[in-house]
Amino acid sequence: MSKIDASGMEHGKRGGKVYQEVRGQQIVKNLYKPTNPRSPKQQQHRAKLAFINRLSAHLAEAVNLGFAHVPDADERHTPRNAFVKANWDNGALLWNEETALWELCPDRLKVADGPRYVPDNMTAEVSDGRLYITCPDPGLSQKNAVADERLLILVYWPDASMSCLYSGPLRKDCSRFFITLPEEPCLAQATMHVYVWFQAPYYHRATDGHDRVFIEHASPSRYLGTFG
Repeated sequence: MSKIDASGMEHGKRGGKVYQEVRGQQIVKNLYKPTNPRSPKQQQHRAKLAFINRLSAHLAEAVNLGFAHVPDADERHTPRNAFVKANWDNGALLWNEETALWELCPDRLKVADGPRYVPDNMTAEVSDGRLYITCPDPGLSQKNAVADERLLILVYWPDASMSCLYSGPLRKDCSRFFITLPEEPCLAQATMHVYVWFQAPYYHRATDGHDRVFIEHASPSRYLGTFG
């Protein structure tokens, strides 16, 4: 309901009109009624946003660490926003025309990003409830790699909407090691995706052989395979 002030100006909504005072003048506008477009493209966009938001919730612990600092310091992203931006158009989300649903392409998913180095020769295998990870060359000679960076391991079970983040060995000690997987019955035969990345726990000044290291700066994540 609109009201009239002491100067005779009307304010508020009356019928299908909205009354305002702007610089001493009476302004009348038609009442705006928001629309909710439901074209196929708009519905597909909404479904994509809902899908990646659920995914970021399932991977929240990893996302908060892996995207704690994105490479471009001028971009004011939360870790979750940075995760969404990194995976929106990189092929990690695929539209299934038959089911009209979005699906995950695990080998394209990025769960961490940053300037640190991650080798491309790492492998993983599963045996007797253990996840074995091998890293033949941790890259200590690289400019963006130092000995005391920590290896982080993400294991994600999409069917169970569950993930576990493990703190692995330091870069200098990560040639081969294993992680004991959870024993929950629902995970025994479930498909799981494995990702790794390095993250810096300490600050280092730049040297002739290595770039400066900032606390929590990460490497891009590396997909090590799907098992189960």
